[in-house]
Amino acid sequence: MKTKIASPLYILREECAEDLYGVLKKIKNLGFDGVEFLGFFGKDPKEISLKLKELNLTAIGNHVDYEEFKKDTDGVISSHKELGCNYITITGPNKQLLPDSTVIDTYIKDVTRIGKLCKDSGITLLYHNHDHELKYNIGESYLLEEILDRVPAEILSYEIDLGWIAIGGGDPAYFLDKYQKRCPIIHLKDFYAEDIKHVGNVHELGPKKGDENYSYFEFRPVGYGIANLPAFAKQIQLCNPEWLLADHDLAYERDSYEDLKISLEYIKNLQIMS
Repeated sequence: MKTKIASPLYILREECAEDLYGVLKKIKNLGFDGVEFLGFFGKDPKEISLKLKELNLTAIGNHVDYEEFKKDTDGVISSHKELGCNYITITGPNKQLLPDSTVIDTYIKDVTRIGKLCKDSGITLLYHNHDHELKYNIGESYLLEEILDRVPAEILSYEIDLGWIAIGGGDPAYFLDKYQKRCPIIHLKDFYAEDIKHVGNVHELGPKKGDENYSYFEFRPVGYGIANLPAFAKQIQLCNPEWLLADHDLAYERDSYEDLKISLEYIKNLQIMS
């Protein structure tokens, strides 16, 4: 399987709200094979699908809120079939209610049901981690492992984010090895911090870079931070991913498209492309 490279729309969310189709055209012109959606920005999925075909760009998937997916599972699946997505990513359980075991049990039950319905419709359900899934332990396991190990692999795949694992204090190599046959999409997020152990809660920063209280944390283009992606190259290859994402959340004062271009070129030259 040839590995392809996609751009997330998260870093361009403000631009998408103003001109989604203009953004998609620019992403294609940068050289990306696909995009990962963050909602449809008020557009009809069928209309988006036609635009993507015109651009020869693939909609690899979309992130959907857990509560929305639970309440309207059939509707969510139907709209994504219209868009032509092979994947849908479901958000995690409510962070404010963690680590309540009853909340986790209910979440796992819901995700199992949703995953089965997705599979029946020819769509793969994904779980995408951030850092907080490594902040909570369930027994001797991370919350992330609790979710992935209790929901059968055949109905829930793993959209691993290497950057967020590192930010959360975990070891990307461990998760790449453990879930090697379960990672069709891999997020190559990069960042900088003076000391990764002292970044604190980076979500508190909003659109700003961190100061000394956050160990000068900031997101950076892929290959230009401290994520050390070459160290995981072999493990990424062994996962045989269908897609790699040039993922970082913010460009700050930089140009978002230029950051994506830099990330794309780095990934193309990283020795993980099959």
